[in-house]
Amino acid sequence: MTENNSHLNGPQALFTINNPESVIEVFLDEAAGIVREVKCLNYNRCKEYTYSVEEYLDRYSHHPAGKAVAAKLAVSAE
Repeated sequence: MTENNSHLNGPQALFTINNPESVIEVFLDEAAGIVREVKCLNYNRCKEYTYSVEEYLDRYSHHPAGKAVAAKLAVSAE
């Protein structure tokens, strides 16, 4: 979906949110402790938002994307 990431060799989105007028891809960089959201709107307008893992979970732990991040971290910790 994002121009800079090929689905064959780039990072894979951990979670994708499909809204009527936007698509949000959530990426987790466990080593850096960062969650990155790439939000793309109509007409190829994209914005990137970066959060620390703690901040992202504080904001979005109730949302399926936050639950996906928490689950991935739990699996990695085992």
